Amino acid sequence: MKLSDTDFGTTVRERTKRISAHFRKEFDVVKQSYQYPAYYRDRLLKNYLYKGPVLEWYTRIKTGIEDNYKMFHELIPKEGKIVDVGCGYGYLPYMLNFLSEKRDILGIDYDKDKIDVANNCMSKNQNVNFVTGDITDYEFENSDVFVLNDVLHYLQKEDQDLLVTKCIGKLNAEGKLIIRDGDRDLQKRHLGTRLSEFYSTNFGFNMTKNDLEFVSGKELLGLLEAKDMNVEIIDATRLTSNLVYVITHKHNLEEAQSNG
Repeated sequence: MKLSDTDFGTTVRERTKRISAHFRKEFDVVKQSYQYPAYYRDRLLKNYLYKGPVLEWYTRIKTGIEDNYKMFHELIPKEGKIVDVGCGYGYLPYMLNFLSEKRDILGIDYDKDKIDVANNCMSKNQNVNFVTGDITDYEFENSDVFVLNDVLHYLQKEDQDLLVTKCIGKLNAEGKLIIRDGDRDLQKRHLGTRLSEFYSTNFGFNMTKNDLEFVSGKELLGLLEAKDMNVEIIDATRLTSNLVYVITHKHNLEEAQSNG
């Protein structure tokens, strides 16, 4: 940038404003190149240090298995109101917040101890909040995204349907409901899912009031069809029956097809 360059103005005041704006713009470009989940893994892990060695190692293993929540980051818009239903220790909400400060995130969990941990992380800020609550009777606000990540199988069938229906009812017009859960219809792969949940519940990481009841993919799709929802299924595993359902209002798909 030459002193004689007048593109940034001719007076000191003009040049100060325009050069500052230029640097902010260029910084955002550089920042975007680092905006991927693996970059923030260390920052996430440091939030759970000195909270006990078991939790520290569980955090490392869990976030590693989740590939640092890369898939959820790619599915969830960088701006909007997001609710993580059954958020646990808050791993996903914090990662989503690191990747975009324009996400307003609420995490809800039945386990008060987990919520206490999540609320006392060093990265806690006004855009990430956590509350203790029973998701079967919690009154959700209208939101852009609801995430049910490995949650439904902790509920009985009736409560599963009620929770999904409630989320759909509070989903904004352009919103997404993202469900990940084991599909018991995939019998050959379902053993891997049951084993992972056996370890989680019997080693004390996840609380449960009932016996685990995994969803039937066919029954879930039937419910979503009855609610006039569009569903995209992501099957990215080989050893477990976990499927991801990306659910949107059907009119959004029809509008996109008509515009195309």
